[in-house]
Amino acid sequence: MHIIYIDDSHDQNKWIFAALAIPEENWKKDLAALRRFRHDLKVSDGILVHKEFHATEFVGGRGRLSRTIVTKFRRSEIFKDTLRAVASLSGARLFCTCFPTREGVDEVSFDFLLNRINQTMKNWRSRAILICDEGKEASYTRLVRRMGLSNPIVSKFRYWPETGTKTKNVPINRIIEDPIFKRSEQSYFIQLSDFCAFALLRRENPIPSKNKYGLNKAFDVLKPIIVKEATRRDPEGIIRP
Repeated sequence: MHIIYIDDSHDQNKWIFAALAIPEENWKKDLAALRRFRHDLKVSDGILVHKEFHATEFVGGRGRLSRTIVTKFRRSEIFKDTLRAVASLSGARLFCTCFPTREGVDEVSFDFLLNRINQTMKNWRSRAILICDEGKEASYTRLVRRMGLSNPIVSKFRYWPETGTKTKNVPINRIIEDPIFKRSEQSYFIQLSDFCAFALLRRENPIPSKNKYGLNKAFDVLKPIIVKEATRRDPEGIIRP
């Protein structure tokens, strides 16, 4: 069983999903590691253990993190340290999508993500529970339910040998129940997914104000845990349209 935490990050050009998969047998150990990481930040920078990390505000210098000023440079270093903490979690794997921003892209890219998660769980002989950030409860739940019953997949080879048809119904039967929605402030793991998504966003659509802190290269630390087998169309395993 895998517990998969999903969040997105986007701008006018790119829409990113990051889905952090944690094996259920490692969940407690990984949570303890995150608590130690946050405790260390409290000691070094005075950042409260329960302070929510939201990538856009965090690296943008918005919001008070502690009683003392945490500069943008220091925030960028903590951001990169947080990504290293993600990469060091026991058994953690990362699914990422990257789509051009347009109307309806959230559901389209979520559809792609669900299919790749489902197929990967099948390959891993596992199943998944999805935990998402709040905000799209109705649409994402409806999508998961529909795909659990009707999920036509177009064959890569013009037709499916077993049916002779161009499409075949492949329900996402490796994803258990409806998605669970939590406020990001209540979950370290959702906050980590947000950081991962933002890191890919800044690599795919770099901006000078963030490049000077090296945030356009921060995603590289996550490459070892990306689920490369999620797609053959991208050498890094980034799910694209």
